[in-house]
Amino acid sequence: MALIRRGEIRWYRFDRPDKRRPVLVLGRDESIAAWSLLPVVPLSTEARGLPWEVQLSPADGLPSPCVLKPEWIRSVDPAGLGPRLADLPEARWPEVRRGLLLVLGFEP
Repeated sequence: MALIRRGEIRWYRFDRPDKRRPVLVLGRDESIAAWSLLPVVPLSTEARGLPWEVQLSPADGLPSPCVLKPEWIRSVDPAGLGPRLADLPEARWPEVRRGLLLVLGFEP
């Protein structure tokens, strides 16, 4: 399996009723290889205007506009990760951090 790194946006097929969708890989690079489950945040094309959503676009390396959904955070089997679509630009991480903190009740 290819090396998985923090910040990669990869395909993942979730169990029904969900579907195959892009996910953002979280975690520390030095820990990811040792984990049996990997924290990811799914992306969606359906924005609801929630304060923790992070809007992403082709300017971020994605093929089309979408939104990062921190409220959908999951732990997944790394073996199920598919091809890499993009790498989240470093400048976008503060928004991801803010979104995760808001969803988890730790307002920044």
